[in-house]
Amino acid sequence: MPHIRCALHANERAILRKQIRDCADMIETGGGHVDFWASPLGLGEGDAGLYPDKPFPIRWFIRKMFPKSMTMGAAIHESGGARMGNDPATSVLNPFCQAWDVPNMFVTDASSFPTGGALGTTLTVMAVSMRACHHLAEELRAGRL
Repeated sequence: MPHIRCALHANERAILRKQIRDCADMIETGGGHVDFWASPLGLGEGDAGLYPDKPFPIRWFIRKMFPKSMTMGAAIHESGGARMGNDPATSVLNPFCQAWDVPNMFVTDASSFPTGGALGTTLTVMAVSMRACHHLAEELRAGRL
């Protein structure tokens, strides 16, 4: 029976902290205010905080239950594992999501991402898939695949 363990390591935690700070900086630079932020690192509050108009028991309950909603696999769009890049020595896929070692294999889900993002992956997966399909069609038309 396989045992799979998925956990954040120091590098992922550092990336998440930087993404949170960068997003907050963009919002604040544009004149906005950050009331709260949420990630697998936990819940942070600024300005007005989380649900400032709700009664204390509701705010307490949300804060208490929040960590359970951000566990690995819950809804945080895990990605990576088949890195896309320009060099077969440092990546699994070429820029068209085509495997360097298996030319007739294309990987167009979020596993191709070289880094994780701060938001949902759907639109990026769609764009990467369209680029890969366009490339595949050209390769097939040219008789190279």
